[in-house]
Amino acid sequence: MGKTKHNRRKHKANAPTGLPSVKEIEQEVSELGSGDTSTSKRESAILTVIEHLQGSVEDKIVGLHSLATVFDDPESVQDVVKHKIVRIAGPLLLDPSSPVRNSAAGALRNLTVNCDAAVCDLLVEQDVMTPLSALIQKYGGELQPLKKGADTEHQDTFIQAVHLLWNLCESNSTALKHFNDGQLLPILVRYLEGSVFGFETTLAVAQCLHTVTEDNPYAIKVLQKHEALILKLIALEGNDPTVTLLKVLASGLLLNMLYWKVSSIPPPMLTQVLCNLTAALDQDQRKALNSLTSSLPLDAVTSRKKGDGSEDKSVLEVEHLLEAQQTAIEILANLSSSDDADEEAMEQDSSDCSDEVLSDSSLPENEPAGTETWPLTMPPEVHEAIIAQQLVQKIWDKTILPAENVCDILKDHPEGKHIYKRVITVRCRAFLCLNNILSALDVDDLGGPSNLYKMWVSIGNLVFKQANPSDTELLEAATAAMRAALEKLAKVKSDLFGQLQESDIQLLFNGEQQCSDANVRANLIRIVGTLGMIMATSLEERSQAILQNIGKFLLDACSKETELWIIAEALDTIMDVFAEDETDRAAALINLVLKLEALLPTLKHKLRLQRKSLGEHYLIVTTVNANIGRFIKYKTRRMALLQQPT
Repeated sequence: MGKTKHNRRKHKANAPTGLPSVKEIEQEVSELGSGDTSTSKRESAILTVIEHLQGSVEDKIVGLHSLATVFDDPESVQDVVKHKIVRIAGPLLLDPSSPVRNSAAGALRNLTVNCDAAVCDLLVEQDVMTPLSALIQKYGGELQPLKKGADTEHQDTFIQAVHLLWNLCESNSTALKHFNDGQLLPILVRYLEGSVFGFETTLAVAQCLHTVTEDNPYAIKVLQKHEALILKLIALEGNDPTVTLLKVLASGLLLNMLYWKVSSIPPPMLTQVLCNLTAALDQDQRKALNSLTSSLPLDAVTSRKKGDGSEDKSVLEVEHLLEAQQTAIEILANLSSSDDADEEAMEQDSSDCSDEVLSDSSLPENEPAGTETWPLTMPPEVHEAIIAQQLVQKIWDKTILPAENVCDILKDHPEGKHIYKRVITVRCRAFLCLNNILSALDVDDLGGPSNLYKMWVSIGNLVFKQANPSDTELLEAATAAMRAALEKLAKVKSDLFGQLQESDIQLLFNGEQQCSDANVRANLIRIVGTLGMIMATSLEERSQAILQNIGKFLLDACSKETELWIIAEALDTIMDVFAEDETDRAAALINLVLKLEALLPTLKHKLRLQRKSLGEHYLIVTTVNANIGRFIKYKTRRMALLQQPT
């Protein structure tokens, strides 16, 4: 890609087409100011690229190189897609010229990197899948990639095309349909033979297939015919980052192929899968990042001129390591959730339960009811591996960032920005994995109440003192893990919360009020509610004071919240917290019953308006709506008894 040296031209007049070179386009884009001038110059640059793409072979390569290197930020990509350049660039994937095909594959892949799913949707709408599918189909016939050891432009085109396919299928269902209809999997799967085609090609294919075979019955059926290839990858020897990533991806492919039915995997095979996941997490990512930042030159230009490939290789190795760890963590998160038999049973029980809960007559006359969270279960082999290999600690280690100076170097360096993004993604996935594992294991398996409490406090410090309020992905993952740890401690009636002060609780209150993300607010409401249930068991004056403040906070959340399902979460939490008779005095002091009665009309009005649009939140909202009236009646009787003379 970009093999012609157009940057040698000094004047436009020397260009055969009279069009500016890549260097001149780069300069034009870099000089963009603000307002209308900025928009005008950017559109002018894009129109120049369009002219290039419709020119000679040489000019097509210049235009494609511009797409790959100049328009590399999300705003520029949006403009490129808006001008429907993809309708011109897409067919170049099938251009008679091999360098043009290579440049087209690389440029289109770049458009899908570091951009949101909307960009991929637009690319699919502009029919990039038709030429892309045709290109990959050609590799099943006359355009086969050369064998291992032949580092050619032809091989690179295939790899770039597979990465583009992966990016599109990951976020767009229409692209996935093209993948299935085009019968691309039988073509790609044979390139899992790493010893024949080289690990770079095999890795690109494994990354793509790991995504497209998830919940895809057609692809899984085809994949099952190639089990031997997958088992060969799982059993690869070596622990360098590329091999580690391949083994983890192959482990994920096996689980996809078997629909995650752990019980159907032969024990030796499952043992190898778990060993691969553990090996990935055993590697010290912070040490690798420290080493990488020490080798990154301060001058990014020097880095690009280095030419020996050493730095590119070190960056790629760290990226592969982080991807291996991210994928391993995601697999463990899935393995830690309920297995098939338990899931089916729970779905059936949940269905039966929901019918009962929604009927007023099914509720006990004198007792409130709230929604119940099903406990997660875990296959015994996975449980044993988590304990024996100390995987909770290893996953926890992935939530800890490298030193601040290392993070700063990565964020500021052109070669390190995408690495830093991957570090943050691994961190978020680790918290989500901990959420599943903490819910599925016993407290003793987690090192006892004291160790779990320390973890809870550490996550709290991150959420309320270190994290940026706008970092919603991290906050959602961290508060989910925090909630899971707290609920586990509440079940064993830990006495460690006696050291909490009202100021600590206030941090939770402030966090909920300041957060813009609904899922984070819901997690914080449940955390506050769990603390309320813990405090409700103590008659100490300090605990009762905290209980009253928690009640006020939950009532306040109900009155100020805009999302109906979060109002329902807060009401459900109130019913949980104040369900026991020991809470009657605190309920009376905050006028709980009267305030709940005042909220009922708003709840029912919003439910009538939004009933058909609640989606996944339908059950919690309708359940609370059915139960809240009965709870108010119950608590009203308790308040009356409280006022009677003893």
